[in-house]
Amino acid sequence: MKRALTVILLLALMAGFGLGVNRLIASRKHNIPTESSVFIPTVTRPKIVLPGTLYLAQNGDIYRLSDGFFTDLHLSTASGSWMQPAYVPKSQDIVAVLRAAEYSNLYLLNSQGSIIRRLSNNANVHLDTVYLNHWMFYPHMGADGNTLYFSYDQPKNSSTLAVDFSVWSGTLSAKLATAQLTNSNPFTGGDVDPTPMASGTIIYSKYAIGSGNAYSQVALQGKPLSRPIILTTPAQDCGQPAPSPDGTKVAMICIGGTGLQSTRLEVATLTAGKLGTPQTLVNNCLCSAPVWAPDGSGLVYYNTADATGHFELWWIKGAWSAAPSAPLQVTTNLDFDASSPPSWSPLSSVPVMAR
Repeated sequence: MKRALTVILLLALMAGFGLGVNRLIASRKHNIPTESSVFIPTVTRPKIVLPGTLYLAQNGDIYRLSDGFFTDLHLSTASGSWMQPAYVPKSQDIVAVLRAAEYSNLYLLNSQGSIIRRLSNNANVHLDTVYLNHWMFYPHMGADGNTLYFSYDQPKNSSTLAVDFSVWSGTLSAKLATAQLTNSNPFTGGDVDPTPMASGTIIYSKYAIGSGNAYSQVALQGKPLSRPIILTTPAQDCGQPAPSPDGTKVAMICIGGTGLQSTRLEVATLTAGKLGTPQTLVNNCLCSAPVWAPDGSGLVYYNTADATGHFELWWIKGAWSAAPSAPLQVTTNLDFDASSPPSWSPLSSVPVMAR
């Protein structure tokens, strides 16, 4: 009887403590800003002036950041959302993805946002065979300004309706999808984020499934359809690789060990097809889409800034060094598309439209 009374008393105390804690938390709550707190980039100024010109996607449109000012490319969203810009070397043009409800296409645009031409036609005209539509994402241009690399759901398995991406390449001057470079693992989402390197290899994220879990590994692809060189382990679960301009370092986003609750922004040296010990630049974050400055002076990436969950642009000067500068938040209340890596042109003399 005495033991029962003790148990009841303890349960009552625990309930009272829980109620008190909940009331304390409730008393400290603040209203989380809504989407109305998100600004149009052109009405804001970044905290610092970054070199060159950045192209970034927000709310289905693409903006250009040059000389400390944002310029709206005023792309029509009537047919879908614009995302994943990729500047074309030796020009002032960009390639971008227009994502519709059931397919996506690549377009060539000039620096003012005018469509030069559509590069692909992935919509099937027959509504009863919508599963034959195709998707193209993550365009990246080669240094020659003509070769284009991208993720493409071809060959497509129409019997299972699986959409697994492989890395393909083509040219702006001829047929877009001419060469399949990688073989993706089925039912994983496939191979994404392809970036060409000066060595002629392609670095990308390769998804796989093991022990009942999906994970990403950073991979290098040499000859088309050959066995890739895997640079990271399943336990590291790393992806979104961004090679430095000189090809000696790789920035990447890793999830391993976080229980899928957060990510890490890491940088590692790349020598003879092997990564060195990674250096964590930002820990316990929701980081995404690292991109190096064309001169290698640092890198930008997306990360949330507060409880709104809005993704802002951040900058780390000297990210390649043993003692990089602390991350600096460049923008506020802009909420960029975290699935659209910024594209960074070394050109700073882009014609500017009226602000």
